[in-house]
Amino acid sequence: MDNKKRGEKGEKAAASYLESKGLKILHRNYTCKLGEIDIILEDDGVIVFVEVKYRHNLSKGRPLEAVNYYKQRKIQNTALWYAKEYSLFEKAIRFDVIEVLGQSENITWIKEAFWINNNSRFL
Repeated sequence: MDNKKRGEKGEKAAASYLESKGLKILHRNYTCKLGEIDIILEDDGVIVFVEVKYRHNLSKGRPLEAVNYYKQRKIQNTALWYAKEYSLFEKAIRFDVIEVLGQSENITWIKEAFWINNNSRFL
């Protein structure tokens, strides 16, 4: 299975997991000229931008470790674009990461995995 198919499988597993928790998914694979966000949902009035990372095993580290500073900035800028597009600047936002590990799709949800920083282009 190639990386794209693994990623899609991981995103599907993450979306099913979130829906099983009673959360409403607003968008999957939101794309604009600045980047892509895997899942956007609403959790108790907070708009949550979720990055999904899949790893077959831990030989290359935890999936969360792949969400480095540059990936975070790209997600932040894309989230701000989304907030502008949908007039959501009055809403609270949060950035989460969901790790999907192995064939058994062991899922770990890291809430508030990172925060918006002052270096984002739109701030």
